[in-house]
Amino acid sequence: MALYPVIGRWTLLWAPLVLLAVAAVVLRARAHAQVRARTGVSGVRAAEGEPESGSEPSGRGERSAVPAGAGRRIRPVALPSAVEDYDLVFAGVVHWRWNGHVDLSLRNPVAPAVHAVVTRAAELVRGTEPGDHGVAEYDLAARLAVETAVTGAGIVVWAEDVELRLPEEDAERLRSLAGLRKDREVRDAVRAIEAERFGAAPRTAGTGRDASPSEGGVGGAVRDPRGVGDRLVVRDPDGTEGLEGLDDLEDLDDLDDVDPLDDLAGLDGPAPGNDVDGEGFESYWWPAETPGHDAAERDVQVAIIRGLIDSVGEGAGRLEFARAQIDVLERGGFDEVARRIREVVPELADEPPPGTDP
Repeated sequence: MALYPVIGRWTLLWAPLVLLAVAAVVLRARAHAQVRARTGVSGVRAAEGEPESGSEPSGRGERSAVPAGAGRRIRPVALPSAVEDYDLVFAGVVHWRWNGHVDLSLRNPVAPAVHAVVTRAAELVRGTEPGDHGVAEYDLAARLAVETAVTGAGIVVWAEDVELRLPEEDAERLRSLAGLRKDREVRDAVRAIEAERFGAAPRTAGTGRDASPSEGGVGGAVRDPRGVGDRLVVRDPDGTEGLEGLDDLEDLDDLDDVDPLDDLAGLDGPAPGNDVDGEGFESYWWPAETPGHDAAERDVQVAIIRGLIDSVGEGAGRLEFARAQIDVLERGGFDEVARRIREVVPELADEPPPGTDP
């Protein structure tokens, strides 16, 4: 009795209803499948720039869906920057779509799309410094992400995956220049600290050769010809000599080479001196066209040549080098300088000058 509503005569009532429900479900599923298939074909045709068959352009500028990965990747191209000879390499993926209507005369829409994107990128990066290419890349990507209409082509374009970089060789040059600037700042800071510590004016590179004894005081200093860089003869502004730094002389005979400077003690103006610039070059000076300047000039010549001889290692090479210097001096008429060089070189002290009897 419990099955009475679903059997018998009632079967004629509910059986058609069940069949109708099943048919509705099947038809709805088939309709959804057809819609999905039609949507996929329409998306592919829109990406390829082809109008759908049997459809007319709406003329209302409706946007068609662009599937992921669609677009044309352009090869890297060099764009000029704000600095001559420093180009920025641009690359990216260009997208395009029809702008309201389909122009069948345009057979290759990709070409004007790529040209429009590259031209706009060149205009945007023209004022970019080479060292700012990292920040400029994000700015360029944001600007090219906005659709831009291409005049006369009937399309709009945009770009993604934008890259803007500096060639590796140019980046290495910029890093080297930055390192040199940092090193120079460090050297300038060290000079300033040394000047503040020793109470002297800071000296920049290259000023040692042009320095004069009058800078920083009237007095000056002369290297002792017996040992360049070891001892100094200091002259006070009144012309008197101080013997600071000469306490280590072995005997008083070492003072003979300094005696000619006494002729300049009563002269007014700067005294002879020397200095070493920031690049390590040593320069000498002495009063010119004044009484006694010849003696000071000879003292400096002896000091320079003695320094050259001392820079050669001990042995036969040093002795041969000293003989060659003396020979050049004697041929040039600098007999007095040659004689003093013989006196300060122990190995040549006992050798008679050329042209004299032993």
